[in-house]
Amino acid sequence: MTTENKDLVVQGNTAVVASNAGANYITMVLNDLKQSFQEANDGLDMDFVRVGDWLVLDKKGRFIEKDDPNVCYGDSIDVVIGQGEKRYSLWGLEGSPEEGMLIVAEKELADAEAALADWLAQNPQAAERYSLQDIELRYMAYVVPVETLGKDDFPKVYLMSFSPTATIEYGRWAMGIFQGKGKAAGIPARTGINKIVTRLSTEDKKSRSNASQSWLGLTFLAVGMFNPADFGITTDEAPAQE
Repeated sequence: MTTENKDLVVQGNTAVVASNAGANYITMVLNDLKQSFQEANDGLDMDFVRVGDWLVLDKKGRFIEKDDPNVCYGDSIDVVIGQGEKRYSLWGLEGSPEEGMLIVAEKELADAEAALADWLAQNPQAAERYSLQDIELRYMAYVVPVETLGKDDFPKVYLMSFSPTATIEYGRWAMGIFQGKGKAAGIPARTGINKIVTRLSTEDKKSRSNASQSWLGLTFLAVGMFNPADFGITTDEAPAQE
């Protein structure tokens, strides 16, 4: 069994000036993270998507840190998805010298194609492995694991890259929550994903057209509404970055 365009995660820390954030506390954390990063690197053309420590799914479907497999979140993790954006991207193939590398990640397809063409010109030996047709649209989600939340410690912030299949399934699931399919978990209709706790897990999936093709895919489960107070957070204050 192989993984399909591994779902990856990037980690960082930040401080946030929070007022009456309420359920939007996580979104404020993420907004401050990106703004602070851009201000600190003004003029350096730094893209937040390309920096940080990565986590991957191993072959058993566990969320592990790429550079230290001993850091393992298990086969499911509860998070708040605070923000997201779509990127035309390409990851290095499993088993190739580029495995785990984010080769292309651009907001526009034309820019992604130009970036890949430039990369292939600098790495001609990889031309047999990658082409412009390999670039696919993926969703990049900014998430915070709820287990890292608390009044004393600042939460970890991650950036997840969903595979193309997970990108489609995530969109359908988010629409279902908005339409009221999360009521059993106490989530009213017309609720945004950034206001709930989401459980990310993995499961074996098979192609409908070819049963011999399988991969580890993400699943999404609405756990309940996100309430900062449940984690010892008062929204008129925020933990300071050490």
